[in-house]
Amino acid sequence: MKPFTALFPCRVRVALALLCLSLACGPATAVLVFFDLASPRFIQLQVGASGGTVNTVGFNVTGAHTSPSPQPVQGVPDALNPATGVPGGVRVRLRGQWATGNQTLRLLVNSAAGMACVAGTGCGSTVIPFTTVGWVSHELESTPGYAGWDIQSGRFDGSTAQQLVGMTCCFTNKAVEVANTLVFTYDNATLYPAGRYRGTVTFTAVIE
Repeated sequence: MKPFTALFPCRVRVALALLCLSLACGPATAVLVFFDLASPRFIQLQVGASGGTVNTVGFNVTGAHTSPSPQPVQGVPDALNPATGVPGGVRVRLRGQWATGNQTLRLLVNSAAGMACVAGTGCGSTVIPFTTVGWVSHELESTPGYAGWDIQSGRFDGSTAQQLVGMTCCFTNKAVEVANTLVFTYDNATLYPAGRYRGTVTFTAVIE
């Protein structure tokens, strides 16, 4: 479910499907927000739309992207993805709260499976690794002492537990929210068989 609130253990998962299609051959100004609350320990994660929706980001690779030289392809979110202040962006929002003491809030992503050829589309058993997909992160935190605590620009590393956020601090009866808009891009540096490919990355939020 998205968003999802859990007690112990504090761990939630959200999926984002990415689609690579080969045919060739409201923006926030603050991303770290602290709230004075006295609620129980909880964690919340939202990627794109709320509820149970799994959003899709599509990469339409045409002949114009491969000849005369390969060109990166920016992803296009599906119609169910909420509009953001950044064209083509997917909003990722992570919120956690605990009563007292040092706790670590993490955002992890599993991109190990890659994007597999859809049966019947002509690309056989080819799998495109998610390491071919990166993102630019917007609304980055710049406040001294907090810069770098949010989601930085980067790329999927193909592992089962890549860390995108990892902050340890001493909040007492407070909630912290991290929110960034990500724009995904397919490298298109390798020529794969023409066809349709589909894969899913799973985001997991943890308080430890």
